[in-house]
This record gives sequence, C-alpha cells and structure tokens, in this order.
Amino acid sequence: MDKKRNPYIRVPLVIAVGIMLYFMPTREFLKLTFLLGIPFIFLLGFMVKKPRYSWGWNVCAVGLLVILGAYGYYLVHLPQRIQVREIITSGAALIANGQYDEAITKFEQLEKLGKPEQMKEKILEAQTEKEAHQQLEKARQQIDGGNIEEARKTIEGIPSNTRAAQEAKKLLKSIE
Repeated sequence: MDKKRNPYIRVPLVIAVGIMLYFMPTREFLKLTFLLGIPFIFLLGFMVKKPRYSWGWNVCAVGLLVILGAYGYYLVHLPQRIQVREIITSGAALIANGQYDEAITKFEQLEKLGKPEQMKEKILEAQTEKEAHQQLEKARQQIDGGNIEEARKTIEGIPSNTRAAQEAKKLLKSIE
C-alpha cells in the first residue's frame, strides 16, 4: 500500500491539525504566516520572472525584506498578543456569566502588558454591563412590588448596547 494513501497516517494527522487549530497560539501563528506569506509568495514569483538586478527585481527584493522584517517583528510580539487576547476572552466570558468584578480584575492585567487604553475601554464596558444588570434587577423588583411605571422608566434607562438591554426589552413586553 502506498504510504501517501495510508489512512493510518492521514487520519491521525488530520485530527492532530484539527486539534491544533483550537489552540490560540497556533491560530495566531497561522494567521500571521498566511497574511504575510501571500504577498511574500507573490513578490517572490514576480521577482523570479524579472532579470536579476533590474528595477522590478530590486523593488521586489526590498518588498521581500520588508515582509521578512514585519514577520520577525510580529513573531517577537506574538506571545504578548496571545496573552492580551486570552485576557480579553476570559474577561468577556466572566461578563457573560455576570461576574463583573472578576472581569474588571482580569482586565486590569492588561496594564502589565502595556495596554492601558484597552484596559480602560474593557473596564468601562464591564462597569456599564454591571450597572445595566443592576438597573434590570431594580426594575424586576419594582415590577414585583407593583410599581409598573417606575419599572418602565428604569428599563428605559438601561443602555441599549448592553446584554441587559435585551432582557429588558423582553421584560418590558411582558408588562405591557
């Protein structure tokens, strides 16, 4: 049996590649390699067709050097980008679970990675979500207390770009 057609080799290889794609560092590395590899291959193919040291060949050579430099730069900073993305992802998951204070604590780690602006933005999002959730709970308590008009005003005060706003819309429909 031909080794290339042997399913005992191909199937585990495909499974291993599939599992690696769930690993964030692998995805980031592949994304970076493809994004910079495509122009690299294009320039290299163009460069090979041009006479050596011609104007077009020199432009392609400079372009290849720029792409190689950018690739090296991004690879050096790849671990930091992965850490930032993991912090943001886990913070967003905490917000989705209603753990706002834990999410804020998680987002504060961004400052150590040199991302204070992103940290402020994510903390502001978490605080907005927390306040919106508190307003939603207040509206529910007002409804339970029979104060429908106050509940309606509280619901209208919930920012529309929050998760609580969607629940508030359903709650508003249920009291009408």
